[in-house]
This record gives sequence, C-alpha cells and structure tokens, in this order.
Amino acid sequence: MMADRKQTPDILGEVLGGEASTTTPAPEAAPKTAPGRKSPPRKSSRRSKPKLQPWEYMEVVFRDYGGYRPRYVNGEEQENWKQAPVIHEYLNQLGEQGWELAGVGSLDDMQMPAYFKRHKGS
Repeated sequence: MMADRKQTPDILGEVLGGEASTTTPAPEAAPKTAPGRKSPPRKSSRRSKPKLQPWEYMEVVFRDYGGYRPRYVNGEEQENWKQAPVIHEYLNQLGEQGWELAGVGSLDDMQMPAYFKRHKGS
C-alpha cells in the first residue's frame, strides 16, 4: 500500500529556494461508484461474429436492340426480349425486387453481362 512507503524529502523545493519538506504520498483514489452500487460488469474483449446472411445471385445479359434490353436471365433466353424494357427501366424493376447490381462484365458482340445479388428470402 502507498501508506507504507518511506517518506522522502522535497529535493526540488529545496533546489528552487523553498524549504525542504517531507512529502506524504496521497491516498489512492476510490472508484467512482455510488455507495451501495456495484460497478458495471466489464465487457468481454471477444467480439461476437456477425451472423452471415446468405445471398442469391442472378446473371442478366443485356443485348443492344434499340437500347440494351435483358435477353438472357441465368442462361435462359427471355421470350419477347426485344419488347422488354430498356436497361435503366429494367434496373429500377430489379431494385424494387431487392436486387443490387454487384458487377458488370465487358461489352462483347453487342452484349453486356450484369450480375446481381440480394439476400435470400427477400
């Protein structure tokens, strides 16, 4: 405990021209909790792993026909794709269904693949 420490002279005070005095160490401060109350429990340093939500994915290949229109969805050619909405309208429809654009492939032979994801069960 601090009270058991040896008292030492105030050398700095003596050097600066003051009187030499003996310092007594201050008592240890008590924890700041209200009387009768326990301190809050310590939080564990272990972080809980976030629960991973499974994703589902979709590939849409857009083909230029008076604007880019969805021709293939997950490898299946869409009926009447030439009358399908143009790309920005189609993207809005997918967004309303919970799909998020995850990536776009390179334009090749007037076709452009796009990849979408959403949480399963959306």
